[in-house]
Amino acid sequence: MLSSNKKYRIHFFLLIVIIVLGLLAYLQSGWDLVQEGFFQGIKILWRELPLLAAAFLTAGFLQSLLKKEFISRWLGTDAGLKGILLACLGGALIPGGPYAYYPIASALLKSGAGMGVLIAFVMAKNLWSITRLPLEFAILGSTITIRRYLLTFIIPPLVGILAESIFGKRIKNIRENIDL
Repeated sequence: MLSSNKKYRIHFFLLIVIIVLGLLAYLQSGWDLVQEGFFQGIKILWRELPLLAAAFLTAGFLQSLLKKEFISRWLGTDAGLKGILLACLGGALIPGGPYAYYPIASALLKSGAGMGVLIAFVMAKNLWSITRLPLEFAILGSTITIRRYLLTFIIPPLVGILAESIFGKRIKNIRENIDL
């Protein structure tokens, strides 16, 4: 979460984007297209609402259950490679898209996880997602899928180590500048 001032800037920016898109729709086909866009957005929101609720409730429970001492020991800045590898494993195993794993990453950040851990978690989710494997094997075949996993296997831990070494000391400042 961001400080309220930054949040309002993001809200304002998104409002401008919506207005511009609505204006483009109106100029292209009139109010019918504006109305269609509005209702399509509501349908998407309605379809994704259960997932959003589940993701944010999961993050809330994680923040409540995960004690800072536990996170600090296993996933904090001092956890080193062990924490980064655990984060990679967690990222690979967590199901769902960004609505599911970003709230979890936020919960980890609030609970004391290190910078390298957070980056490794997100990178592993995007590169190693186990839940994507069956679809990837079915569509791309075993040769491409296995080669892709082999080529990307080192990236999440390596980027996590790099992020921790470059930005790790700034994690406290990052926590102070966002409203968790």
